[in-house]
Amino acid sequence: MKEHSAQKIYENIVKHSELENKKILEIGCGTGRISALLSKETNLLVAIDPDENAIQKAKANIPGVDFKVGSGEKLNFSDNFFDGVIFTLSLHHQNSRKALREASRVVKTGGKILIIEPVIEGEVERVFAFLHNENKDKRLAQKAIMDSGLSIVASEVFTATWIFSNEDDLFQSMFEYYDMPFDSDIALKISNLLGEKRKLNPIVLVDTMIIQSLKKKERLIPRG
Repeated sequence: MKEHSAQKIYENIVKHSELENKKILEIGCGTGRISALLSKETNLLVAIDPDENAIQKAKANIPGVDFKVGSGEKLNFSDNFFDGVIFTLSLHHQNSRKALREASRVVKTGGKILIIEPVIEGEVERVFAFLHNENKDKRLAQKAIMDSGLSIVASEVFTATWIFSNEDDLFQSMFEYYDMPFDSDIALKISNLLGEKRKLNPIVLVDTMIIQSLKKKERLIPRG
């Protein structure tokens, strides 16, 4: 299996933000596959994830990034500390409302909060939903964005591809991704979803994501 999601996410982050000479916080870095790309652009990149094992792997393999175990729901940083905050496919993995409040607290006035999230209707996302359905959490994350009081200054849907050599490679990759044993019932549902595409060699699935750029709303000072 080959996938190009990390590169596409990185390209869209660069498109929608200024990273050069900036202090950036990445929330939900995992093992650092996107952090490694972002670190080339920033003055300081702090990357957090609640998974201690993932952070240890990231520290061992990726230099130039300050990796820390942590949650977006409670950030151990002072107010207005970062020039930008980035949620890399992670907002729906936590209490979205708390995480957005914390991001708004630690980002400087004028700084951006970038959110990259999976789109439920995407081809890869529909396959994933048979193994681990996060659709409710993804919808709650979008509602939290709408209710956050932050201004949405940009929003763009983009895609990447996942390439599998054949149907066996697809099943093996998907179940390994979620550390699950093979389940024939789930495999049948995936095959039915893909239809004739399952017979192709290779099988190319489209991964659909959305990037949203948010800013604090400026407070108007009344004229006396």
